[in-house]
Amino acid sequence: MKQPRALIIDDDDPIRSLLSTIVRHQGISVDTARDGTEAIENLDRDDYNVVVLDLMMPRVDGYAVLNHMREHQPELLNCTILATAVPRQSLDLNLQEEVFIVHTKPFDMQQLIADVRRCAHVDAA
Repeated sequence: MKQPRALIIDDDDPIRSLLSTIVRHQGISVDTARDGTEAIENLDRDDYNVVVLDLMMPRVDGYAVLNHMREHQPELLNCTILATAVPRQSLDLNLQEEVFIVHTKPFDMQQLIADVRRCAHVDAA
């Protein structure tokens, strides 16, 4: 069986590093992006089972990444986890319904990993 793949997109180096390390420990191959520009390049080049996306980033933000996904990979939205500092009540309701789930920072790491595993179809150990 092919190893599931995740794309972790966050401009905060420690958060991106922590998430990628933890997700790798789940048996999931991980690519990372520091901003929306890198994220879109990765999305256009590779296939992913799950995307963990921050919204507030420099250059190209997470909203632009979501717009790109809507146009080019709408099926991936169902496996997109927003990991953001934007309060849930400030997010557009349609956006919340479009993605798999929203985790607000600081997030519950165990719940976030459980959701990543579910999106990537990694069986519970």
